[in-house]
Amino acid sequence: MIKIIVTGARGRMGSRIAALVKDEPDMALAAGIDIGDSFEAALASLKADAVIDFTVAEAAAGNAALAAKARVPIVIGTTGMNEAQNAAIVEASRAIPIVHSSNMSIGVNVMFSIIEKAARALGPTYSIDIEETHHMHKLDRPSGTAKSMAESAARGLGVRNPKIAALTEDEPWTRGARDDYISVRSFRSGEVIGDHSIRFSGPAEQLCIQHHAENRDLFAQGALAAARWIAGKPAGLYTMADVLGLVRSCDGAFVRS
Repeated sequence: MIKIIVTGARGRMGSRIAALVKDEPDMALAAGIDIGDSFEAALASLKADAVIDFTVAEAAAGNAALAAKARVPIVIGTTGMNEAQNAAIVEASRAIPIVHSSNMSIGVNVMFSIIEKAARALGPTYSIDIEETHHMHKLDRPSGTAKSMAESAARGLGVRNPKIAALTEDEPWTRGARDDYISVRSFRSGEVIGDHSIRFSGPAEQLCIQHHAENRDLFAQGALAAARWIAGKPAGLYTMADVLGLVRSCDGAFVRS
């Protein structure tokens, strides 16, 4: 039986993950942790096999450090990290295995792989535009998924640090002098779970790839798959590409100690 601690357990994603853990025959919910609860005490007393974190960036970085101290693997679905918070997660991964992905959906991670292959085949003469729509409560803009789409395209083109042009909802697509940028337009509307599309535009054609999320269970199920996968893995920072066995063109997108 895999014993799971869920952090952010009263949030949108955390509450759903906690409910699904209870329904899994090979899993048990060791604890649901949220504001006002002691995550450190739960780690010390419950002997959990893994943590699943869907909180906010600052909390997730701190939770990774506490999980590392307790030597408990952690799956992080939280996005919007700044450079220091990402560095804290990398540091924690020197002690424990961590799966950290901008999107836990299996379909989205397959899409990342397809985007990389498309960019490699089409080459730099095609401009790249991304659109993403999420619910009104989402804090980061562009979303972590949209940034990962841009990074996937950049890997295909052999670019390590893509320039992302973040556009407002009514701003026109960038062209001309800024063709070396990958444009991302972000929309926030109602309770949209997540819609993402990428367009490769050439001189005489366009190729579009898109993903639509029907409900949050796809993210929760991906997180559970990652929690199963992480057991027994060596310390290091992994992504859902590792969990799903997807081939990466380079190892610069993740770190293993």
